[in-house]
Amino acid sequence: MEIFLTFAVGAGGAAIVKGLFDLAHWWLNRKAQKEDKATEREQAETNQQKTEMDELLRRIDILFLADRTILYDRIKHLGKSYIERGYITVEELEDLKLMHKVYHDPDKLNGNGFLDGIMHTVENSLEIRAK
Repeated sequence: MEIFLTFAVGAGGAAIVKGLFDLAHWWLNRKAQKEDKATEREQAETNQQKTEMDELLRRIDILFLADRTILYDRIKHLGKSYIERGYITVEELEDLKLMHKVYHDPDKLNGNGFLDGIMHTVENSLEIRAK
């Protein structure tokens, strides 16, 4: 009987230890799964933010190109109309020069030199009037 009791206590103790070990293993796995899900959520949020930022930058580029195109057209139209008219006012010249500076400046719209000829004609060949 003593052997049976010793065996039962030993087996019971082993079962308790194994149960505690299994419980600890389950708890650690559950914790790891939660951390993995949190990491996945964070990665998904980061990817979403990157996608949104890329889209925003794409739209900014489009607006940048649109602004440059509109300013190009405006400078060309005004310059040609002043050349056709034969004179330019001081105020019109100041406005046109400012637009051309913004259009042409590499730190601003970085326009090309296509308008330089018109600007040269406007600045050097037209009569400048007060009004």
